[in-house]
Amino acid sequence: MMLSKLFLLSLIVLAEQAPVPLLHPVSPMPSFSVVSVRLSKPDEQGTNSGVNQDSYHAERTTMKDVLAYAFGMGYDQELDGGPSWMRNERFDINGKLDPEEAASIKSMSRDDREEKMRLMVQSLLKERFHLTYHFEAREMPVYRLQIAKGGLKCPRDTTSQPAIPDPSKPRFRWSAAPAPPPPPPGWHQPSPTEWKRMMGSLHMHTKGWPWWLIATSLSHQPELAGKPVIDDTGLEGGYECDLQWSQEGSEGTNQYFFQAIQDQMGLKMTPSRGQVEVLVVDSIDHPSEN
Repeated sequence: MMLSKLFLLSLIVLAEQAPVPLLHPVSPMPSFSVVSVRLSKPDEQGTNSGVNQDSYHAERTTMKDVLAYAFGMGYDQELDGGPSWMRNERFDINGKLDPEEAASIKSMSRDDREEKMRLMVQSLLKERFHLTYHFEAREMPVYRLQIAKGGLKCPRDTTSQPAIPDPSKPRFRWSAAPAPPPPPPGWHQPSPTEWKRMMGSLHMHTKGWPWWLIATSLSHQPELAGKPVIDDTGLEGGYECDLQWSQEGSEGTNQYFFQAIQDQMGLKMTPSRGQVEVLVVDSIDHPSEN
């Protein structure tokens, strides 16, 4: 049997998928100096999006995915409202910074640069798509990540540094209860997590990750059916975890997801209900191409 590709899922990719936090705009809102919006060609396949030090690009992407990046959403339940084309039609979007703005961003930390780019994409959505929206706190099904009977099996990574939040700057807002310490900006970036997939089995390794970030990474697995995962461990600091499991219905020989988490990490996923902040799209216009 052919092995599927080894792939690495870095924190940048995770941030683009944007887990639980919602980024609230601040004033004044930064914006791109040049913006291009076009409908994707129907015969093109795959998606590609990302940020550079002087630009943002999203190729063959839905408006739902652009909103997810701009506001830091990781779950379908975190977005409501809007027309059907927002989820079905695909666009090629490019935003370019002016040279002076690009030079100032180069001197920023990666966290601050990422945060500013998200705010600039919010400006793009308002200027070109005339987006209007509001936030609501809604109760919905969640999983709580808790320490299982027998205790935690992931060692503390003493080489990692704790978060040092800066209250003077805008930050991601983690509204799912119980609220963990505020993440970026100002928190020290841990090492990227490594994912391996072969013969129906998955392997995840983290080093120096806080539990809210581990919960976010685990939450994207299909076994959770899109339900948000809330860190309920009560632990602070960075941890090193190693997890191997097989997806149900696959030919993998490892344990299934929920049992693997308990046996290998000393954790459990407890079904529950919790408050999750939802972005509600009040209106959004189909853009004209340029």
